[in-house]
Amino acid sequence: MHITIDEIKDDLRKLLDSKRYAHTLSVCETAVVLAKRFGADKDKAYLAALLHDCARGLDEQQQIEYCIENGIELDEYMKNNSNPLHALIGEDIAKRQYGIVDEEILMAIRKHAIGDENMMLLDKIILVADAIEPNRLGSDADEARLIAQNSLDKAIFPAMRIKSYYLKGNPMHPSSIMMLEKILVEM
Repeated sequence: MHITIDEIKDDLRKLLDSKRYAHTLSVCETAVVLAKRFGADKDKAYLAALLHDCARGLDEQQQIEYCIENGIELDEYMKNNSNPLHALIGEDIAKRQYGIVDEEILMAIRKHAIGDENMMLLDKIILVADAIEPNRLGSDADEARLIAQNSLDKAIFPAMRIKSYYLKGNPMHPSSIMMLEKILVEM
């Protein structure tokens, strides 16, 4: 199966509201900048960033139904915190609907909202790009933008505060906590 970037954009334009679609395109631009700066494949970064929110057109109930219908197993955290569900579903949609088979791209889509202690470079880029895209407001975003000019790993800390919805009072995913603890020790 071969599908073009323009075709994916057309699909997302129909699936996402205008604000979310603009956010997605902004994340793509940010991801390319970070990919150039830190030595990742900019085309892969663009594609992963484009698809990172491809499941956002589904409401919470539809997300749960999608997981059940497609055999996606959820841990206790994911069952009780629906916001990051779109990351798991986005990976599945990328495979099923768009025929993406590159594991590097699929992992970046899956991990951008959850984090993982074994994140690769592209995963980190998409996670940070989603947190620092120009329209993201708040002190965490400002901190992440400043740090990301020099260090991707250090920018993950404020980025994960945004992506885990920690500021909304929800706990971080256990994998995210382990990842941050590991990075902190290595620093």
